[in-house]
Amino acid sequence: MSVTVEGSLCIKRINGANGPFCVGDLLTDIGEFRVKDPVLDQFEEGVYTGHYTIQRIFSWSYNANGRLVVEIRARLADLQIHAGTESSLPDSTTEPDPADESTHDSSAAAPERAPVAEKQDASPSRTPADSSPDESEAIPCPAPDDSSDGALFGEELHALVTSRRPVKLDPAIDDRRRFREQRNRLKSGLHYGFIPEEQTWYPEESDRYQAYLATKSDM
Repeated sequence: MSVTVEGSLCIKRINGANGPFCVGDLLTDIGEFRVKDPVLDQFEEGVYTGHYTIQRIFSWSYNANGRLVVEIRARLADLQIHAGTESSLPDSTTEPDPADESTHDSSAAAPERAPVAEKQDASPSRTPADSSPDESEAIPCPAPDDSSDGALFGEELHALVTSRRPVKLDPAIDDRRRFREQRNRLKSGLHYGFIPEEQTWYPEESDRYQAYLATKSDM
């Protein structure tokens, strides 16, 4: 059962032992929830408004600096960003890396399923890869390392990277650290840029990404 709500997601980037990761506070009419889904790791700090499909609401607890922290979390099945404002947010208290929770956080309470207020039909739109014919003629840029990039991205995504086409990462992969490695490789090594409204990475030299940068500079 899922419900789609309109709200604002305040995303904070935190530098952890495994590298940077993101957490979010989802503000909606039905409540405020903590979000620690892998998909957030692609975003820059800021506030993003849109429609959010909540798949699950549950409580979670962990120990931090000698205190017990209890959160009401929302797990997202989909998010459709309408507008976003990238900006630095105030520093938060120490946050455990969500990537460590499944194996290292023995103090975490077992997730308890809570009913969602109403049921709506929602089909998650996250797909492991996405491409557009309009972007196929992008100017060649840094060539990927066929051996390491092939292992990192897999055959399908690697083919898109090699041809400098748009890439949509799959946050549902089993290894959250690998998802971050894919993000880092696209951003720092292969010169891709992320468009939040599409949750898609585009070559920095592509017309689509340059148009996105132009709209940001006009704000």
